[in-house]
Amino acid sequence: MTTHTRPADADQVAGETAAVDLTLAYLTGTVPAAPALTPLAADYMEQQASGLLSGAVMLDPAFSVHRHAVMPPAGLAWLETVPMTEPVAAAVHALAGDGGDRFSFLSQEERVMALAASTAARLIALYEPTEALQRLHKVREVVSRP
Repeated sequence: MTTHTRPADADQVAGETAAVDLTLAYLTGTVPAAPALTPLAADYMEQQASGLLSGAVMLDPAFSVHRHAVMPPAGLAWLETVPMTEPVAAAVHALAGDGGDRFSFLSQEERVMALAASTAARLIALYEPTEALQRLHKVREVVSRP
């Protein structure tokens, strides 16, 4: 029996992989230009980037649903070293204070960049860079499978 990948599956794999790759790029300081994706793959990329950030927030031992998920100091310090456009930086800093009000004016590409940078910063605040990279590489192995 031959298995065929449906186009939606290919879009999902492409989008989710691109989100993890962008987060990895932020961690390694090699942020590339956004990949050319189909609109559906771009939606999956945004969804995956949002999920990565949610996961990183919940990994913080200080996380509680009863208070704002403020970025730990190590993540904030790391963010100061990351080049970002002004709109992306504003969104990232809003997310660092657990506020999303700065997201509405961003393009999808800018939202994904803000989510990826925020995820990288939160992982840096939780783990040594090597461990953060290892964890993301494991996620990439899973999402890049068709």
